[in-house]
Amino acid sequence: MKYQCEKCNFHWEGTFHTFEKVREHEKIHVEKLKSIRCKVCNTRKLDQKTSKDTWECNICGNLLNADGQVISSQKQ
Repeated sequence: MKYQCEKCNFHWEGTFHTFEKVREHEKIHVEKLKSIRCKVCNTRKLDQKTSKDTWECNICGNLLNADGQVISSQKQ
């Protein structure tokens, strides 16, 4: 069996008995991701951006900064 990571130059060749090394390696890429949530309704940010550092929540419609803080609220 062979494995080549798509995100870095890690590669592995072995049997299913040593595949745990691949699983451990893939965790380093997941840990680097930052989960950003809307501070109003706790919705996770999708890849929908309105400008470089702002995004619009799909649930409450608020305009949020990169940390999930409300910049402009949508009145309902």
